[in-house]
Amino acid sequence: MQRREFLFGTGMAVASAWSPAHAQAFPEKPIKLIVPYPPGGNTDVVGRLYAQKLAERLKQPVIIDNRGGAAGTIGAAAAAKSPADGYTIVIGDSGSLVIATFANSNLSYSPLKDFSPISLVSSVSIVVCVRPDSPIRDMSDLLARAKASPGKITIGTPGNGSPPHLAFALLASMTGIDLLHVPYKGGAAATTATIGGEVDLLIDGTALAQVKGGRLRAIAVTGPRLAALPEVPSVGETVKGFEFTNWWGILAPSGTRGEVVSRLNSELTAIAALPEVREKLTSLGLTARSGSPNEFGDFIRAETEKIAGAIRAASIKFS
Repeated sequence: MQRREFLFGTGMAVASAWSPAHAQAFPEKPIKLIVPYPPGGNTDVVGRLYAQKLAERLKQPVIIDNRGGAAGTIGAAAAAKSPADGYTIVIGDSGSLVIATFANSNLSYSPLKDFSPISLVSSVSIVVCVRPDSPIRDMSDLLARAKASPGKITIGTPGNGSPPHLAFALLASMTGIDLLHVPYKGGAAATTATIGGEVDLLIDGTALAQVKGGRLRAIAVTGPRLAALPEVPSVGETVKGFEFTNWWGILAPSGTRGEVVSRLNSELTAIAALPEVREKLTSLGLTARSGSPNEFGDFIRAETEKIAGAIRAASIKFS
């Protein structure tokens, strides 16, 4: 397990502990944002960006606490067990808040019961790629070729049960296509395999740099069109009703007072609208998101139902 702490905001005095009588003064001391993955990945980058802006707006330090391990579930579990006072929050993603409920039979927390959703903050459409010389031109062409040759076209993903695998499983269940799934140990390995010709197709959220560099060609994205690849259509433009994104949101332990959740939601909504935040996320292929706590809770429930359907349709087994 890798754990690091980073403090955003300096020269700020630590005030006395929060009590109900001081609810309107929240926050009166530093806030800890648990990032349930090691430094450097998208979850860490998004968390640090929002932590920095949150510290500026709240006039209190926001401490980044990296607690990597077990696909995000160690950090999420620690957050779920923290005091419900608003001074420990967590940035969760589809892995730790949805996929984990199916992948881990011994999960020590319930994403739907043990957290108070605050706000969705970012999302990313997963890129569907081929080599530049591939005869597959676009999604319509892929569907036609897959139906003509069931099980012949190979598709690489970062691993069994990963968000890209589940996106592919959902696509297969909606279209009836049969592609041969080849799971790799991570996105880098899957990308290298695709470039090297081991598989015909790649679906992964980290392929943007390879597309920009001309080593891969994007034929579609699984969610809304990306500002970084505006010319690449969404899968939903061909397969009506299809949408699959990876996403990030900030939550507090269940039972956190409503006025604290509302204050944090208000600040996160304002941060998501800042031009510099939107530009930074766009440069990474990500999209700024926002919404009410209730909307974020409904979103998590809807994502859970969607992924449950994809897992059933593809008979995915987690080791």
